[in-house]
Amino acid sequence: MPELSFPSWPKDWVIFADWRHLGLAGLGVVLLLLLGIWWRQQTRLWFRIMTGTFLAALLLCIGSYYMFVTPPYYAGCPLGCPGRRGYPLPFARMDMAGGSQVAFLDFLLNLLMLWLLWLGASLVWRLLGVGFQWWNRSWRAKLVFILFTAVLPWAFLPRILDPPQPHPDGEDLRLAVNAQRSAEYTYRITGVWVQRLALEDIRHTALEAGGESPFGEGSVTEVCLRGYTYFYMPWRRYRITLDPGGVTALSLHELPLEGSCWDE
Repeated sequence: MPELSFPSWPKDWVIFADWRHLGLAGLGVVLLLLLGIWWRQQTRLWFRIMTGTFLAALLLCIGSYYMFVTPPYYAGCPLGCPGRRGYPLPFARMDMAGGSQVAFLDFLLNLLMLWLLWLGASLVWRLLGVGFQWWNRSWRAKLVFILFTAVLPWAFLPRILDPPQPHPDGEDLRLAVNAQRSAEYTYRITGVWVQRLALEDIRHTALEAGGESPFGEGSVTEVCLRGYTYFYMPWRRYRITLDPGGVTALSLHELPLEGSCWDE
């Protein structure tokens, strides 16, 4: 894993957000106030709940900087596109050299989204707990309740929500889909442990006539995929080589998360 060093604040405070996100932030603040009022009517511990969910959202927001990484890529972007960090909304931009630039207002917007997520989840847990009659249950029943209402839904989020990734079109989209299908059905990467695969980049390698490859002239395509396990924890990267037609997978290499996907 890369060294956990948070970069210095940049001069640019906004990179990804626009006026639509400003409206989203306004709606989020209103929902935040309504949830705070609701919790205040439910319990005298409402301030602790608000503070605890805020701290949990802050930890998730900072953690998403390291967990959800889309490095600079060329998939669907021949001249190269900068990468990004953060989830569910990006708040840091990565240049082609790998340096990161954090936008303060984008960070706050992502923090607001995660805080609302935690507060919404706490409201659901409260309502389920009342229906379950939490106070009358044994400790074993309470553990089962926590497992099925709090732990497992978070653990299997990768099967529900798409991770951040490039969104190519045309030929690169076809190649990415074929590589992902090969990873899932031919090499059976996904399953019990790896819950989700995300596209990281695509590279085309030319083949010389008369070379060692049986395909002769043309090019093979290498597709880099990032695998996520439970709780959206990044696990490994996988480089899949496709034939010149971009249909059949020729090989698969498992790679660590650090460094370039194309390092030999």
